[in-house]
Amino acid sequence: MDAEKRHKCAWCIYSTKRGFDLKRHQNAKHKDKFPEININQNSSENVSPERENVSPNLENVPPNRENVSLNLENVASDQENAQQSVPKKHFYCKKCYKGYNNKKYLVNHETKCKGIDNLTCPRCMVSFTTRKHKSRHIKADTCKARSIIHARTPPNVQNIQNIQNMINNTNNTNNTNNTQNINTQNNVGTQNIIINNFGTERIDHITYEDVMNMLMQGVHTIPKYIEKKHFDKDFPENHNIIYTKENKCQVFEQDAWKEKNLSLVSSKLVKENSGALLLFCNDNEIRLAHDIQNEEIFDFIKYKLMKIYHKDDDKYKEIYNMVKDIIMNT
Repeated sequence: MDAEKRHKCAWCIYSTKRGFDLKRHQNAKHKDKFPEININQNSSENVSPERENVSPNLENVPPNRENVSLNLENVASDQENAQQSVPKKHFYCKKCYKGYNNKKYLVNHETKCKGIDNLTCPRCMVSFTTRKHKSRHIKADTCKARSIIHARTPPNVQNIQNIQNMINNTNNTNNTNNTQNINTQNNVGTQNIIINNFGTERIDHITYEDVMNMLMQGVHTIPKYIEKKHFDKDFPENHNIIYTKENKCQVFEQDAWKEKNLSLVSSKLVKENSGALLLFCNDNEIRLAHDIQNEEIFDFIKYKLMKIYHKDDDKYKEIYNMVKDIIMNT
């Protein structure tokens, strides 16, 4: 039974159970005697027809490439249409130039905006590469306050050209009205000094030691504090009071310069800053009492600040006039 199933070579004694093995044997050992089963010959003969079929396929490539160009043109058109469909922003932050389509979103943003990017310390204006480094720096609380003029280029400066176009386009009613929401300060697009609104001044540059020394200045305490707060030459962003003429001055409020009565502004400054100093004394009572080393003097300072706050002190008029002179001569 096994002999009947075996495949024998016609030219030698080789035999096998599989016909495939016999063909492989004959092709390797007896290809000159049996060329019909020469695999290499058969494969070489079949190559040419297949290669001939390649050319027609290659000829079809150029039309496809032409179609690609048409598709790219369509993509460009789609991108242009998409850009045109995006509504133009008409409301820009006066501090960082970020644009909004809705005024409500702009107002919410401006209440928090400091005019610097998210990687810049709002106190010393040093910029960092990551939020982690910035957070570590702020937690250390060892930096010295510097003006915003030392900060790097504000974010969203690419919107400056849009702002300029809106300002220049006075023939468009909507754009003309919207320019009221744009930076009211001079030289839009340059390294501006962003003026803080009256009542929102920076005070991080006024140290504990500064205030403690001022508290020991008697009638000069409140005037010196106001001078440091509003007229420090190293912090021009706080210069939001400008004397103009006679009994008038300009005060920066709600992002615009407004004319005010000098006497009323001086009186308001005395009241608000005597209250701020009194609050400082209450918040730092233990430390101040220790550093002043005289509890009676410390209590007297708080008492005088309270009396001045209520305009019930014999030195009030003198302090008021000193504040008024600071505004007129600065």
